[in-house]
This record gives sequence, structure tokens and C-alpha cells, in this order.
Amino acid sequence: MQNKKIYVAIVIVVLVVLGFMGLRNTDNKPENKQTVKIGLSLPLTGGVAFLGEPAKKAAELALKDAGNTKYNYELVFEDDQFNPTKSASTVNKLINVDKVMAIISFGSGTGNVINPIAEKGKTVQFGLASDPTVANGEYNYIHWTPPFKEGELLAKELIRRGYKKVSIVDTNHPGTLAVSKSIKESLSGSGVEVVSYDLTNVGSKDFRTVISKIKSANPDIVVLEMFSPEVEIMAKQMKELGFNKPLTSVETFEWSSEPALFEGQWFVSDSMVPEFASKYKAEYGVDPQSGSSYVYDLVSMLIKLQEKSDEPILASELPTVISKMGNWNSPVFGSIKIDKDGFFLTEPSVKMIKSGKVVSTN
Repeated sequence: MQNKKIYVAIVIVVLVVLGFMGLRNTDNKPENKQTVKIGLSLPLTGGVAFLGEPAKKAAELALKDAGNTKYNYELVFEDDQFNPTKSASTVNKLINVDKVMAIISFGSGTGNVINPIAEKGKTVQFGLASDPTVANGEYNYIHWTPPFKEGELLAKELIRRGYKKVSIVDTNHPGTLAVSKSIKESLSGSGVEVVSYDLTNVGSKDFRTVISKIKSANPDIVVLEMFSPEVEIMAKQMKELGFNKPLTSVETFEWSSEPALFEGQWFVSDSMVPEFASKYKAEYGVDPQSGSSYVYDLVSMLIKLQEKSDEPILASELPTVISKMGNWNSPVFGSIKIDKDGFFLTEPSVKMIKSGKVVSTN
């Protein structure tokens, strides 16, 4: 009987010890941390998936680089195919089903559709967009080099390089329209004449009439504000028709699926970030694409803001948190001012296509 009591006592002690150890181990498991979700509506399939997939990898790299965190972070990816109509459904899911802390979107067209949904859902959208209207309202921001800065720099380069006559081929899209507006305003009174301006549509496949008009205008250089695949079609048809004047753009060449078509051509885009490019290539074995650095930066910022908080930040509270932050000390771009209109102000730079890749001209 005495032995039985001793046996029971030993079993109880063992169970208590095991229970304590199990509780302690459970507390250390990442899955028991409070989970914070970050939503991303990206073009993961379709014509610009070559930009969306690297953006997805950049987000995953930012999460990996965050290291050991006190919260568990979940990246929720939705494929909007760069289609504004589809982005409405992807973002409604992210807000109403996934209950994300914030949303990162790609492009002005999608950003404009998401804008009122974000306002109504009181969930912040960070758009990688050129159209300033994407940032309208309390819950919308733009993390992209502003079009007025890019347009000003392109105009200065055209003047500096001695061009006198310029043709502009634009696209009926809020992002490119904002850029072209800035270019024309910056060239006004400069002595550089815009000798032709043509507006094309997303999905167009025949630009021969536009090219003939440009040839008649006889510009010194042509500014192409177009997306892929239209910009590649335009470049190929120009070659077929024997048009060989210099080409330039704001961002367009960096968004092309065939950058070799613009070999040797200079253009204006966002800041070069060689440190991030090296980090990305070391991780994935390939170069990042346009937009990847901004996605990395935003995911890093959201994690850093959350880590400073003792409780998960509610989506509706994020604008207040951002307003108290002041400048964002970005690991990619350095200190970034966030202006009263919701723009993260980064600087543009002059780049060129060399050996099929984007490089700085500095």
C-alpha cells in the first residue's frame, strides 16, 4: 500500500513537471503569438506578373529580415492581375475576411479603385502609384516617387541634353496621365516644344498611325508613357517602319518585359537602391524589378510600427500611428518625409538600359 502511494506521488510530480514544461514550450511557439496580417494586392498573373512576383518575394524577404519578433506576421497575397475591376474584390476580401492591418497595392488604376473601399473600410492602403488622387482621404497613402518630381527631372534632362522638339505618346491611364501632365508643365516656357501628343489605350495593338504622325512631326526624341505589352509593340512597330529617333520615358522602360528593346536609352525613374538590389539578388539569385524596393520598405515599416506597440494596431488606428511617426527611417531609402497629402517623398534618378538591364547613369 505504501509503495502504491509512493508510485502515485511520483506520477503526480512527473505530470506536474511535464505540464509546466509543456506550458513553457507552448508560450515560446510562434503560433501562439498574436497574429498581425498584412495584405498585398499584386499582379501575380497576367501581363505584368513579371513585376508582381518579385514584389511578392520582396515582401517575404522583409518578413525574413525582421528576425525574431514578438508578434506573428502573416502576409496575405491576392492576385488582382493589374486589373482595377478585380482589385475591388481582392481588397474587399483582405479587409472584410482577412482583417488585415493594412494593404499594399500596385499601380494607379488599381489604387484608385481601392481608395474609396479603403476609406469605407477604415483600412490603410499604401499604393505604389503615380496618380496623386490615389492618396486622397485619411486612409490612403502613396509610396512611390511623385510624378511631379519625375516630370521635372525628365524636363531638366531634355533641356540639358539639348533637345528642342519632343513627341509624347501617352496612355489613357491615371498614372501615365499624371506623369505626362508633369512633363508638359515642366517644359512650358523652356524652349523645348512638344510637337505632337498622342493618347493610346491599354490593350491597343496597332500604333502605326500614331508612328506616322510622329514621323511627320519630326521630333528630336520621343517620350513613351506606356505599359507592357503596349510599349514593346510600339517599339517593334517603330523599328518596322524605320523610325529610329531616340526614345525616353518616365519609368516605362523599367516596367517593360523586354528591356533590351530600349538598349542604350536613358530615362527617369525612382532612386537607385544598390544595397537592396544586392540583398535581393543574394536571396533569390535574380535582380529585383521595379516596385520591389517599395514593397520591402512598406512591409518593414509596418512590422517596425507594430513591434513598438504593446497591442496589435487596429486598422482604423494606423493613420494616427503614422502621423505620430514623423519621418520614416527607411532601411532602403534613408529618411523619408511623409507629406500632408500622404506622399512618401523619395527622389527620382536618371537611369539607362545597358546590356538589357537597368543601371544608373551617375
